[in-house]
Amino acid sequence: MTIPRSIALILGLPLPGQADDFANKATPLLSKYCFECHGEKKQKGGIEVHQLNSADAALRHHRFLENIAKQVESGDMPPDDEDVLPTDAEREALVNEIRSVLKKLITGDFPRNPGRTTVRRLNRNEYNNTVRDLFGIDFLPGNDFPSDGAGGEGFDNVGDAMFVQPSLLEKYLAASKKVITSIYDDPKHLARVIVAKPGDKLTPDKAARTVLLTHASLAFRRRVTDEDLAPLLALFGKKLADGASYEEALRPTLQALLIHPSFLFRIEADQPAKSEWKIDDFELATRLSYFLWASMPDRRLLKLADEGKLSDPATLRAEAQRMILDRRSETLARHFAGQWLGFEELREVAQPDPTRFPTFTQSLRVSMYRESVEFFNHLVRANRPALELIQSNYTFANAELARHYGIDGVTGSKLQRVALSDANRGGVIGQAAILTATSMPLRTSPVKRGKWILDTLLGTPPPPPPPDAGVLPGDDKSTEGLSFRETLEIHRTKASCAGCHEKIDPLGFGLENFDAIGRWRTRDANGKPVDSLATLPGDITFSSPKELKDLLLSSDELFLRNLARKMLAYALGRPLEYYDEPVVTDLVAKLRKDDLKMQTLILSVIESPPFQNRSAKR
Repeated sequence: MTIPRSIALILGLPLPGQADDFANKATPLLSKYCFECHGEKKQKGGIEVHQLNSADAALRHHRFLENIAKQVESGDMPPDDEDVLPTDAEREALVNEIRSVLKKLITGDFPRNPGRTTVRRLNRNEYNNTVRDLFGIDFLPGNDFPSDGAGGEGFDNVGDAMFVQPSLLEKYLAASKKVITSIYDDPKHLARVIVAKPGDKLTPDKAARTVLLTHASLAFRRRVTDEDLAPLLALFGKKLADGASYEEALRPTLQALLIHPSFLFRIEADQPAKSEWKIDDFELATRLSYFLWASMPDRRLLKLADEGKLSDPATLRAEAQRMILDRRSETLARHFAGQWLGFEELREVAQPDPTRFPTFTQSLRVSMYRESVEFFNHLVRANRPALELIQSNYTFANAELARHYGIDGVTGSKLQRVALSDANRGGVIGQAAILTATSMPLRTSPVKRGKWILDTLLGTPPPPPPPDAGVLPGDDKSTEGLSFRETLEIHRTKASCAGCHEKIDPLGFGLENFDAIGRWRTRDANGKPVDSLATLPGDITFSSPKELKDLLLSSDELFLRNLARKMLAYALGRPLEYYDEPVVTDLVAKLRKDDLKMQTLILSVIESPPFQNRSAKR
């Protein structure tokens, strides 16, 4: 049976009459030379390629195709000790087919798909922010919830990873009681929430309807129907009939809003018989507000959505720009940048040894974290170039942090913009929050720092270490008088470790002048001069953070693509798929066209097809 062209496009299948060259030319070679070590039964080094059995499958698993091509082209794979090796012609044929697939990712030469986000609950941060903006409370009830795991691209707002355990439902109920109790314990606060009261011309039922309609419209982030209000009004009527006062009768109905599925979950409607469609204005308002604010849409957004005006391109852009300048957009710095760049870990995970690093106080920890937040926040609000993330001539510091950095002339506890004269310090690579989060309690970690650059900044993660990799010492003070670099060199002599460390370690060595809490140093813990000379494959050498940053800036495509990819994934709340790669290409092109300005990237994400559309299937 011939599959109709329209169905093939929807399903992402080869078009009728279109040969699958990858399945015909590449898969047999992979099967012959790779499946034995990287197939269903064995995945040496955690790498499996047996799923690469068609062009569509290759597209779906595109993230490591380029690495396969390089390994095959260089002759590193299959290894020389294999009994049967591919001929030069076979290597060329396999590499050509892989590169052909990768070219399609750039050009978008395959059926496009806006993607589909799983119905997802509000995470802890979103719950706290939403309750704050709904009822004006000033505590964090969601902090009692279980922590949210990171999914997909490493963010805690990814629907696929946001499970709903029975214990969480109990926490929702407990939190709703705490929120409503706090409102009722404050007469002024209660008066702001109870927006209508019965009187000569207003019955209790009509007054309650006004109160519930006002708050439910905000809580549900959409138009509220009579069907939505009916059970709430029935509950109110029962309490009133049982002798409760008007305000007390409203109490359980307000609590019910906070455990309603339309409040706890972000639900987008399907449109039967359509393969994809444009989301409605209320759904667009919700996507926009949780992207930029990690909270509910405000009244202005919902009013525009109700009038059907928000999806107008000029209106949408103006609203996004308004929201970026609002203080609530700091959540982009805290939750997007904090999770992507890793400085969120400084708040609780990073634990420098207090004996080795007595100057690492709680106030310094907070200042380090706030430096990274304020820095990213400034890049967005001031519309600075994205590459200032790599190198800048300023940072944000208070007196304690400036003293930590050896910067004079800064007073007070409040963070302020500070000019930097040392090019080693500028950008996130020189920020203490990052340097501390990528260190061990007693020492620096060239491996963690090198991996952070490859994975976090460039989006090219190294493979996981082999099971027999061994463990490096936790302290860089050596009883044998060896520097930690010398100890690491011994570790790298293992054949199974050398290949990855050759790419990872030099990047970390270039940052060795920064100690485990981000101070500049010229001698290590053993009193030896710091050896920061690094040599990358291809005999590329550098010996300072500045030279490393110059190297990253000289070829910025990987960084910009990774930045665009991460921001798109955070905005969509789902892992990116192969069909998102042309969108990433378009985002980078628009970014370059407008001098790499951060707001251009954010606005381009909002205006992109996957942000404004939804598919029937992923």
